[in-house]
Amino acid sequence: MASPDPRPTGAPAPTPTAQAIAPEPATVAEPLTISSDRLTVDLDPAFPRILRYTDRGTGATLGGSTGVPAVVLNDRPYEVTVRPAGRDAASARYRLAFPALPGVSLEASVRVRGRVTTFAVDEVADTAAFRVTTIDLPGHGLVSVASDEPGAATAFTRLDPNSTRTADVFAAVTPRTAPDAAPVGATYAIVNTARLAAAVESNSTYDRPAGPTDKDAARFWHQATKEPGGTVRVGVWSGQWTHRATGSPFTEERPWAKVVVTPDANGDGTLDWQDGALAFHEIGVKAPGADATKDRVVTHIPFNFSSQATHPFLRTLDDVKRVSLATDGLGQLAILKGYQSEGHDSAHPDYGGHHNERAGGLADLNTLLREGRRWNATFGAHVNATEAYPEAHAFSEQLADPKAKGWDWLDQAYLIDQRGDLTRGTLAARLRRLREETDPNLALLYVDVFRPFGWVADRTGRELAAQGFQVATEWSDKLERTSLWAHWANDLNYGGATNKGLNSQIIRFIRNGEKDVWNAHPILGNARIVEFEGWTAENDYTAFLRNIWQHNLPAKFLQRHRILDWNADEIVFSGGVRGTSSGGTRRLYAGGHKVLDGGAYLLPWDGRLYHYNAAGGETTWDADRPLTVYRLTDQGRVRTGVVTPVGGRITLRAEAGVAYVLHPGAAPAPRDPRWGEGSGVRDPGFGDDRLRGWTTAGSVSVETDALGRRVALLGDGAPAGLEQRLTGLRPGRPYTVSAAVEVEPGRSRATTLEVSAPGLRESVTLSRSTARNYIASDEKHDTFFQRVPVRFTPRGSTVTFRITAAGGTGRVRVDDVRLMPTAAPETVGAFESPEPGWGPFVKGDAGGAFDARTHLAERHEPYTQAGWNGKAVDDVIGGRFSLKSHEERRGLVYRTLPWTARFEPGHAYEVSFRYQSSLAGAYAWVTGYDKGGDSVETRATPLPERRATTRFAERVDAGCGDVWVGLRSLQAEQEGADLVLDDFAVRDLGEPAEARACASLTVTPASPVFEQGVAGDVDVSFVNREDVPAVDVRVTPAVPDGWTVAGGDGPATVEPGGTLRTSWKVTPPAGAPYGSYEIGATASYTAAGSPRTVAAAASVRTLPPPPSGDAWASDLDWVGADNGWGPAERDRSNGDSAPGDGPPLTIGGQVFAKGLGTHAPARLRYFLGGSCTAFTASVGVDDSQGARGSVRFTVLADGVVKAASGVLRAADAPYALAADVSGARYAELVVDDGGDGVGNDHADWGGARFRC
Repeated sequence: MASPDPRPTGAPAPTPTAQAIAPEPATVAEPLTISSDRLTVDLDPAFPRILRYTDRGTGATLGGSTGVPAVVLNDRPYEVTVRPAGRDAASARYRLAFPALPGVSLEASVRVRGRVTTFAVDEVADTAAFRVTTIDLPGHGLVSVASDEPGAATAFTRLDPNSTRTADVFAAVTPRTAPDAAPVGATYAIVNTARLAAAVESNSTYDRPAGPTDKDAARFWHQATKEPGGTVRVGVWSGQWTHRATGSPFTEERPWAKVVVTPDANGDGTLDWQDGALAFHEIGVKAPGADATKDRVVTHIPFNFSSQATHPFLRTLDDVKRVSLATDGLGQLAILKGYQSEGHDSAHPDYGGHHNERAGGLADLNTLLREGRRWNATFGAHVNATEAYPEAHAFSEQLADPKAKGWDWLDQAYLIDQRGDLTRGTLAARLRRLREETDPNLALLYVDVFRPFGWVADRTGRELAAQGFQVATEWSDKLERTSLWAHWANDLNYGGATNKGLNSQIIRFIRNGEKDVWNAHPILGNARIVEFEGWTAENDYTAFLRNIWQHNLPAKFLQRHRILDWNADEIVFSGGVRGTSSGGTRRLYAGGHKVLDGGAYLLPWDGRLYHYNAAGGETTWDADRPLTVYRLTDQGRVRTGVVTPVGGRITLRAEAGVAYVLHPGAAPAPRDPRWGEGSGVRDPGFGDDRLRGWTTAGSVSVETDALGRRVALLGDGAPAGLEQRLTGLRPGRPYTVSAAVEVEPGRSRATTLEVSAPGLRESVTLSRSTARNYIASDEKHDTFFQRVPVRFTPRGSTVTFRITAAGGTGRVRVDDVRLMPTAAPETVGAFESPEPGWGPFVKGDAGGAFDARTHLAERHEPYTQAGWNGKAVDDVIGGRFSLKSHEERRGLVYRTLPWTARFEPGHAYEVSFRYQSSLAGAYAWVTGYDKGGDSVETRATPLPERRATTRFAERVDAGCGDVWVGLRSLQAEQEGADLVLDDFAVRDLGEPAEARACASLTVTPASPVFEQGVAGDVDVSFVNREDVPAVDVRVTPAVPDGWTVAGGDGPATVEPGGTLRTSWKVTPPAGAPYGSYEIGATASYTAAGSPRTVAAAASVRTLPPPPSGDAWASDLDWVGADNGWGPAERDRSNGDSAPGDGPPLTIGGQVFAKGLGTHAPARLRYFLGGSCTAFTASVGVDDSQGARGSVRFTVLADGVVKAASGVLRAADAPYALAADVSGARYAELVVDDGGDGVGNDHADWGGARFRC
């Protein structure tokens, strides 16, 4: 997870020098007056500034500027001469020249229309000698209020995603209001008196924002000043305008600022900031697509990752149809995460020209976009303008800085030169290509991990808008001018409470219906996402629907009505809508009728009404006509009856958690979903309850589980099957048809997938499902579904595809049938086929059902190959693709299946491949087999460091069970540990001379560390996996020279499936050097008259020597280390997943060159051997976490607490921790969370040192 703001938080930066220049006091004897039908505006004839606003209906006034501002160009003030340049009744124009800058001038104007007054710089003239980059008018008061005006008040806010507070600052302006020593920044600004309110807007943008101008926090400046008579006045003016950004060949939109002045706008009889906020709609910059937000009830994220293509585009089309049927056509926004290259976080920033071929490529993508529109779905795509990956076609050392590392998961990303990407036009070109390639219904781009503010952000937003793209972001405070949706605000499980939705009531009052960037509110609620298409491994379609009905639809109903009046327990909206909250219960009213009461509602929506009752049962509602009631299902509407009002009321009975739609009269005719449209397979995901796209035999039905996952179920007992004809094939072209299949775990039942036609029969048979699905992006993760492909080359245009299960007791489940043109079968092991997945391999248990760190790497020389930027190995060995494992988690990375690599019992095979390995000791090639519900590894061959391509070959004797081979990661996310594999092959060697040993042996030390001269426990387990008894089983140890072993048992007989356990006391010599050692065991036995042997080993370490003098803790080897996020760091703060990737250790602005970086919960154990007396450290939360994080530090000596810090928070200074460890053999440094979870708990041990 990337940090939204990695910069340390220190003392606030001072106000920029330009803004500290106070305006020159000036009085105007004869103002210049312009007017509209609503306002009269007095101007200074000698400078384009506003003096006063007068409401023509009431005579009420508001102030403007009280002085003439300096004109600051490029951060420097210049003497200016001003002359009139013309005027009419509603406008005045001025020409500003600069004696010190020949040829440089500004044409400015002030105009009034209706209630809106606009200051603008209409023309900028500059020269080659002096290019105007930025313009500031410090103190150029656009509007002001004073303490001598009744009801004078201000409302200011900034962009702040911390849901635990508010950025809003409301204040009355009175004689007691303290003057501001310097101008104060704001993103939104509203002022009012008892008679008028005013809101301001500007296209201000800072070329290089920093400190108080960063985060769009100074779009406006305001300052309270005391006038000579004692009156306190608060004026508001625009922040900096960028005319031509640094390094840019083009100029920007001309500067402008607008003020809207209004009397009581919401008709509540009082004047306050809400009237100004309501009037703001006349002047506010509105994000492209903002009007569509209120209709996007259902947002979901189809997820493709690591070459798996678990959600090909046409499957997503079926999912869109399913959601549409289940919601009676509510609007959807599907954000495609992984539409390009190998999926999410691959080949950024290739927006176009590099589409996910395994997911169907550009043609299928456009089918999805085009046909999805018919189902009221709009689409977005996940892009990145911050990081670039070497495999991207766009990657270059001009685009990205090879020294600036970004996210590192499947590959190392590098940070884009975002300013250069804009000024060179390359960002615009990439966006243009995507726009040209795709249907216009790709309406939105989700701009991932985007952090900049100021010109870089605003120009990026304009480039997106220029191509017609709407914008979504990861964080709610980024790209605020253009963003409609923010991930961390909508996904309640993502991020922490301090980085969620915008916390401003002011902004939400204005933009509630325009954006989905909000936190939950007792009346307004908020839109949320609960996923079912694999993002963050979420796969619960039932929960997805529940979220729509319980949260999204009520929130969207309110978004359709503008907020008019917001009080603590009541909000009034346009259209006669009102919401209240009392005693924790929300109630909504429309036209005086109650439409929502707690967890039940009858909400009007586009000519129909939606009914939902979370608890179920009867509820009564107002109605003026008979209504037909339909239950909503995956198949669409199901009519349940008609309700007729009695006395203007109807009573509805609902099943708990089930949604209904009510139509006046009959509902429109249902639409045919045409499941599988464009895919070549009818109903590939079994969306039709009646299986009308298939011909079935035996017991075949559609099963829906508790998570809402639909599959075809081939019942047990008699043979069962389903089939259909596949048409429109191109003769002579290779194809693959595949399906996700699971034979009931623990059962065996022959299941065959077959393609047939005259002169053609290709088939694959499986009998058991023994490999768990660990693909997090697959809804079937943590089941035993795996994809089974059948490859064929048709002679004609039509074949028959069938799936049959022989008679038996195990149920067979089938889902997600796919047909795709592919490459020749022999390309699968070379990883050149466009099929989804990793060729013959499936993901193993490394990391569990979590996003893999393995994918099909794509060649882009020189950047993906050894030698570039210090790369140790090639990403691609041969052809276009190779299988790359990058800093994988410990465990089985991948393995074969019986139908992807055949190992027939009684045969020997040669398994071979070519590979490169960056580090020794990182990976091992393993052989194993599945039998009786267990998966047993029988051999592990460490793969040495090989920086040049090396051929690996190993003999495998098949037998004992379903044999497989694969790759095991021996370390957890070891930095730089890359293994690249290509040209995998299996060759049959015939029958072996000797029978294979099928027993398994494991060696388990009680501790990974053995103390010299002290006996340690070792347990050895022998499991007989033969089909006959193992006779005369003898287990013998193998230990390093000088080590001793005590214990053990005599020979034994072990029945099939039985276990023999042996325990030893193993003692290293007292003088054994510190290091790693292997403790091995060999088991010999006889089975069916044949002698057999198995062996196993485990690695242990001896204790390091105790410190011989004072020592930094980071210079000592620890005995054990547990850390809550990534590895514990030496002389760095905690980073992400790799050693050494953390920032400098920094607490409260103090940087520590030595120390330890940890993350709660953490425990580091050191061997002191009684040689030390004290431990000291300065501890605290690392500054990289900003205002987040809370931790507790503890030091234990031989298990006894010797020092503790209490809870330390991000704002705390370094805490001096000192512990007496005199005589202790072991010391432990422990970090716990501060009682509020472990989010952002980056805990530093600055200057950690032992006194010895």
